[in-house]
Amino acid sequence: MNNLKSFLVANAWLVAFVAILVIVLVQFVDPAPPREITIASGSETGRYYELASLLKRELQKEGVTLNVLTTAGSEENLELLTSDDSEASIAFAQSGMSEVFESEEGALRGLASLYYEPIWLVYRKDLELEFVSDLRNLKVAVGKKGSGTQAVARFLLAENGLLSGAEHPELIELSDDETVEELAGGEIDAGFFMVSAESPTIQRLIEMEGFDFLDMRRHSAYRARYRSLSGVEISEGLLNLEANLPPEDRTVLAAVATMVVNDRFHPALTPLVLEAMRKILSKGGVLELPDEFPSDRYVDYDLTKEAGHYFEYGPPFLLRYMPFWAASLVDRLIILVIPLLFVIIPLSKIAGPIYRWRIRSRIYRWYKYLRETDQKIVLGTIQRDLDNERDRLGKLENELASVEVPLSYTDELYHLRQHVEYVSRRLESIASLQGSDSDQRG
Repeated sequence: MNNLKSFLVANAWLVAFVAILVIVLVQFVDPAPPREITIASGSETGRYYELASLLKRELQKEGVTLNVLTTAGSEENLELLTSDDSEASIAFAQSGMSEVFESEEGALRGLASLYYEPIWLVYRKDLELEFVSDLRNLKVAVGKKGSGTQAVARFLLAENGLLSGAEHPELIELSDDETVEELAGGEIDAGFFMVSAESPTIQRLIEMEGFDFLDMRRHSAYRARYRSLSGVEISEGLLNLEANLPPEDRTVLAAVATMVVNDRFHPALTPLVLEAMRKILSKGGVLELPDEFPSDRYVDYDLTKEAGHYFEYGPPFLLRYMPFWAASLVDRLIILVIPLLFVIIPLSKIAGPIYRWRIRSRIYRWYKYLRETDQKIVLGTIQRDLDNERDRLGKLENELASVEVPLSYTDELYHLRQHVEYVSRRLESIASLQGSDSDQRG
């Protein structure tokens, strides 16, 4: 214990330096990722909410709680991400929203694209529609306010000159379920939907007598104006083989469902979320190939650095073999430990010599006094202050008797005590001679 105390005292500067270095390095280490995050999804009957629920289940396995907010859709989701009053840090949004939703530069970043979202324009068959422009003077459902459906519907209507003029359609804001009910009840003539091809909503619509969805023959023209849209083929029988629906190949416009984050989203959660989505989407769908998503394609906003790394190299090495929280801890410690090792290893090599110097310097300090006394004896000047020197030497002997040094330096202490005893004998001898001379003169 004494040896350790002596070592620490001798190298107190090293301990202080390492402490300061740790404090500096901690500033560059990200805080631990939160155990609870919030996602803005969509309506409870939509695919966004379904995916959020599946993601919640996967994240729960890794000790992360996902709170799911129900919303009107993409536009409201982005509003929540950019609001200071919202706890949402991640959200679903369809591609193309960056063109219609205004936000500060860098406020939103992309995480991944997830699946194709076809845009279905469902109408009553007796209307015999061929183009979007045939919706004049009709009652058309365009989705709820704040939804991605409404954003795309208004774009398509605007491109066909249907948002103004005497013959513009009556636009009605309804949810998907409400639109289906209104169509079935004959209250409206047509409705826009943005749902996957496997959606129960589409399955229900195509099985309803007297309704059909529009073949977007001019999809290339729309894509030229709205770059985030693509043309997706709905081949004959794709939606229902038994009923052979649709009865011929058709093309619909499609956006892509994406995940968007803000600066409240902890970057360390990126590979965890993307790995969970990879498991959820691995089987693909009727429009998506197995393992096609999640992807870094079709993402409007700039990818986060961590998402880009994931898509280029896969999940981090540690996450492949360790639980998320253990991998996260080790990853953050590496940032702290590696610089420390580069500094501590060289410094540790001089800690030993400094310790030895400090211990020996205590012994050498006493040797300095012995040498001064010895020189006085040699020069013959010791007689002037003999009593004081003898007194000092006696105190030195008492001091050395109580000195503690590490065991490895005990031999040097005992050598010093022998030398003190030697000089002490010389002084006693000189004192005896002085006494004899005094007696003879007396």
